[in-house]
Amino acid sequence: MNNSRIQLQRAKTTINATLVQLDYLQELADRLNMTPKQRLAIRQQIHNIKVNNAGAAAMIDAANVMPVVGQVV
Repeated sequence: MNNSRIQLQRAKTTINATLVQLDYLQELADRLNMTPKQRLAIRQQIHNIKVNNAGAAAMIDAANVMPVVGQVV
């Protein structure tokens, strides 16, 4: 596995870890005493981060399929 693919795999691992941390953060936020509006705002921000991370993970997956510039296929 070349260096570029290793870096892509590390990036994907980091994104997946972030998603796990966001799930935990959501559980913590759900336990806090706050107004429904505050809770909704936090849930929306966590959702937005998850969507962005999922998109980045999909882009990394697509990059793993495509040959790296200069790579012989």
